[in-house]
Amino acid sequence: MNLVKNNKKHSIFLIFLLVLLNSLFSCTTKIGEQINKRIVDPFDETKILNVHFVTTRREMTMKDNCDPLSFGFITDINPHYGICLVNIPSKHIIGDISLDNAQDKNQFFQFKGRINTDDKEFLSKIKSSASNEVLVFVHGFNVNFDEAVLRAGQIKYDLKFPGEVVVYSWPAGADAGLLGQVMVKSTYDLNFTEAKINREPFAKFLTDITGLGKKIHLVVHSMGHQVVLPSVATLAKQGKNKFLSELILNAPDFDKNEFEFILSDLTKSSERITLYCSPGDNALVASQKVNGAPRAGMCFKYSGVDVINVNEVDDPVFGVGGLGHGYYSSRPILTDIYQVLLGVSVERRLFIRKSGPKNGENFVLRK
Repeated sequence: MNLVKNNKKHSIFLIFLLVLLNSLFSCTTKIGEQINKRIVDPFDETKILNVHFVTTRREMTMKDNCDPLSFGFITDINPHYGICLVNIPSKHIIGDISLDNAQDKNQFFQFKGRINTDDKEFLSKIKSSASNEVLVFVHGFNVNFDEAVLRAGQIKYDLKFPGEVVVYSWPAGADAGLLGQVMVKSTYDLNFTEAKINREPFAKFLTDITGLGKKIHLVVHSMGHQVVLPSVATLAKQGKNKFLSELILNAPDFDKNEFEFILSDLTKSSERITLYCSPGDNALVASQKVNGAPRAGMCFKYSGVDVINVNEVDDPVFGVGGLGHGYYSSRPILTDIYQVLLGVSVERRLFIRKSGPKNGENFVLRK
């Protein structure tokens, strides 16, 4: 009798186990199917991509191109809208955006033209995209228009991002003659002023693009946070909640105390906030000396923010990252951002470990 009971229990357990395994297998299959469905283009060969742009830079030439001479370093009262056609070479090294229109298209980035639009046509093109996702990229200090566009194209290609990518390019950078070795401080001050001037135009742009009903991911670097964070906080304070899906902050050159002051509004604005920081960021150390206050990207814990220390993986690529500041477009960070955009929680992402209780960050991105 006991043997029969035991056999029944064993049979029930086996049935339960088979149902569970089948459920897990089915779930895994569905996840794979969802990712495959989301990523329509494999981005495994050289491609010409559309990089949508909004820029408040003053136009320097009437030619329809996206080269270094197209837009300058002073704010224009009227934003410019359009599309840069960018050749993304399949053989580029992650993080490198070497440009040469005369060389092999499979090894060098190239500009293939520019399409100018007005604000209504710009928004119409974004809205008509088959994908429900949009990635907005805001660059940092001392970045020319052409570099910002190339970087946005590289990020789209390397993330295999299925939606439209928009670069908001504010007047960072400086004239070649001004940007001498001894004039970096002047360039910083000029860029900082232009960043603050751009808060209102960026808030207007963000209101427009979040009104399209798409899932908006916002990726920011360096001094670009001076443009973005007050604008986002202002919109949230006005009652606009969860208008961003992922807010991804890379090396924010933003006053730590000011960041904490607006943090409650920032958390209202987004489904999730991820902040990549580095205590070895020499650019932020220099900024702290200039501004007289710690920067938000120097690794501090903030309530409701996934703070990830990337110091271990900040290896220079062709000079990018040499200051511990340009890591946002490198392979390790893009690998993590890829998982962020898929909605994976920080504890379950590859190469993430918890940090110590006395450290500034919550997590560390492993080497």
